[in-house]
Amino acid sequence: MLLKVQELVARQQPVDLQGALDLTELFRDNPEYRPLAPMQYDVKAKAADDRIVVSGQLSCDVGMRCSRCLETIEETIRVPFEETFRVVGEDAEADEEDDEAVPVKEERIDLAPYLLEEFVVQLPYAPLCKEDCQGLCPECGTNLNEQSCGCQTEKIDPRMAALQDWFKSQKD
Repeated sequence: MLLKVQELVARQQPVDLQGALDLTELFRDNPEYRPLAPMQYDVKAKAADDRIVVSGQLSCDVGMRCSRCLETIEETIRVPFEETFRVVGEDAEADEEDDEAVPVKEERIDLAPYLLEEFVVQLPYAPLCKEDCQGLCPECGTNLNEQSCGCQTEKIDPRMAALQDWFKSQKD
């Protein structure tokens, strides 16, 4: 997905870009996330002075595992996107100290890497199937959202276990 810089600057009219990017190869070796469809993008590119601002929305249906109960969940992830590019001349210095705009010397900008990076960075770190997910029992592995188990979950400090035995012998 290429954005023609000189054409955009010369026209001074925003350009709408819509389409889809395939994420299959990007997530090929990642068992945590599974794209269920191509990522959709709907962005607008505007030129102002020596800047090009690209903003819009990214969305994709993604299959993930709940970080607590390990159930598979499918969710539509929507991510806002905004990136600023600064058009610089061939012989101009490309780095300004406090400028966060991406310097561009070429006539075309490939937006795909910027869109993919923003989408991946915004994926949930610890996805949940529901906000109050109870997860798995640490003893037997039962999904506590579906049923309760009879496991003893009270942990006793091993340094105090001998003291607990001492109190039991005092009662007898």
